[in-house]
Amino acid sequence: MNKTYHLLTGLHFAVCTLAMIWPGALIANRIEPTVLGLPFLFFWYILWMLILFVGMWIAYVVRHGGGRHE
Repeated sequence: MNKTYHLLTGLHFAVCTLAMIWPGALIANRIEPTVLGLPFLFFWYILWMLILFVGMWIAYVVRHGGGRHE
């Protein structure tokens, strides 16, 4: 694959990771408001894990074509 693919994949991973640690956790470190019955910080972590999963899934499909390899 080309360098742009690797750069975008690495950037996506870095942004998601930083959103879950400093400084992202400082932004979301509060109990109120609750979202879906969870404190905001827990919701923040779950949201970023889902964003990370979707981004990595897209990277996998782009890299491998989404088909099954036998």
